[in-house]
Amino acid sequence: MSERAESVPAACWELTKPRLSALAALTALAGYFCSDPDGAADARTLVSLALGTALAAGACGALNMWWDREADARMERTRGRPIPAGTVAPGAALAFGLTLLAAGVGLVWFGADPLAGGLTAGTAASYLLLYTPLKSRTSWCTLVGSLPGALPPLIGTAAKLGGRIDEMGWMLFALLFFWQVPHFMALAMLWREDYARGGFRMATVEDPTGGSAARWAAVFTVPMVVTAGLIGTMFSPVWSSPYWWVSTAAGLWFLKLTSDFLRPDRREAAAKPYFIASILYLPAVLLTLTLCRLF
Repeated sequence: MSERAESVPAACWELTKPRLSALAALTALAGYFCSDPDGAADARTLVSLALGTALAAGACGALNMWWDREADARMERTRGRPIPAGTVAPGAALAFGLTLLAAGVGLVWFGADPLAGGLTAGTAASYLLLYTPLKSRTSWCTLVGSLPGALPPLIGTAAKLGGRIDEMGWMLFALLFFWQVPHFMALAMLWREDYARGGFRMATVEDPTGGSAARWAAVFTVPMVVTAGLIGTMFSPVWSSPYWWVSTAAGLWFLKLTSDFLRPDRREAAAKPYFIASILYLPAVLLTLTLCRLF
């Protein structure tokens, strides 16, 4: 077997953007377990939800790489991806992505709940038909992209409650929606020259100083921290909840880094810690919330 052939399965795996797909599945599961925590979990629904959202998210990754293949070839960060590297042909990547999408949406729709399946389809449609083409047209793409990134908890909630979304589901949606912006603004600052080469209209491309990106990050970080705190009020007594202490400590840490990111003299140095903090913040808060809701 040739070296090229041996690399195809790994390349297909890379097409799915496995870390982002795992995050989508985990946030959907957070919505499932945190909504009506006293309700019994159904094994068939749970497996369909986890696998279906992971497949649909992986499909979005593959189809996004198919769409962005020419831009990816110009960017240092992405030129080694399967399509620009020549490991996977564009047509094969397109077919692979569409197959995963059909399987993922179908699995959630028929195995979990029709509303959850419809939300899964809507997540993919908004990501692929709105966010992806807007990246080369306007810096507002980050805000638009926050919508599909925040929908997975609603998918999980709908699956748990049989086609209904409760207050916890909407709170988790808000938390993820606000979180997307500082996360991607930090990434845009780190790779602003690469995004410019790729032809993407990120905030840091239109304003290379990063001032606009930092202000956007601050505007969304504050309601993110507030939303996390409001979720804590659902526990009684509030002050004895581990979730409240973890979310408060994580929020204060994030606000401090946001302050550093806002300062022109610290922005360059703060961008990478800020990005890493965004990656750590969400799992820490959601995992603690899920454990506290269940136990």
